[in-house]
Amino acid sequence: MKKSDEFKVAVISLTATNDRPKNIDNALALVTAAAREGAQWVQLPEMWAFMGPYPRLYEMAEPQDGPLNEQLAALAKKLNIVLFAGSVGERPADGESTDGYGPEDHRKVYNTSFVFSRSGEMIAKYRKVHLFNLLGEQGQPTHKESDGFLQGGAITAVLIDGLKVGMSICYDLRFGEFYSTMEKKFGPVDVIVAPSAFTKHTGLAHWELLLRARAVEFQSYVYAANQVGRHSEGKESYGRGMVVDPWGVVLADTGDSAGVALASIDPNKITAVRTKLPALTNRRVELYR
Repeated sequence: MKKSDEFKVAVISLTATNDRPKNIDNALALVTAAAREGAQWVQLPEMWAFMGPYPRLYEMAEPQDGPLNEQLAALAKKLNIVLFAGSVGERPADGESTDGYGPEDHRKVYNTSFVFSRSGEMIAKYRKVHLFNLLGEQGQPTHKESDGFLQGGAITAVLIDGLKVGMSICYDLRFGEFYSTMEKKFGPVDVIVAPSAFTKHTGLAHWELLLRARAVEFQSYVYAANQVGRHSEGKESYGRGMVVDPWGVVLADTGDSAGVALASIDPNKITAVRTKLPALTNRRVELYR
């Protein structure tokens, strides 16, 4: 595929629970359905394989070379797609982490996004940098990812089908500096990827706003699958996985239920927007330090 070719992408929305085998079967069926509809890139949401209590995260996670990634690689090859495998729990290598245990003496894992090529090769890996914390009305945490997850420590971008793709996960969307630093390190990115399990409460106010803001700010496509519905008591995701173009137009939206939404990415539109409104080159970076 040439860099200038328009192509179809899919975002998948689903409701993961603590039933890992069922989650995996459901996700792989939706990936297959998206490919059959002509999607060349398919994206799963954040933590799609297991959404359950933190003390079980390590048990439900795998190392990078575990059987789940082998299954995902084989599926990408079979369907001839680029598979953005959302994110899953990744067990750290022995001795890798110095902050490896949570408050109930359970082992923590990384929240990791893997990408597989059409040949089944793992071509990118990103560990979530920003861990989500949300306080309730009484000041007690309703979400405290640092109790279950380890922080990633690297910013990642990868070249796929001639497009520079910047990797992120969910809460990263709130940090413009993260993407600015990504751009300084790798140059302007053409597609920002953000698999998510954005909560219903915060999603109502901020989900579409943040996706469109990042698209406009960096004049790139934003490609963001999101979980939907009630996972367990007190945990519910907003849905509305989206593809947003570099002008900030929403091209696809999964809505309020599980399923697949498709859109086309046109590399020529990135060039057209950046030429028409050269905001990336008009910045006064010497004043921003």
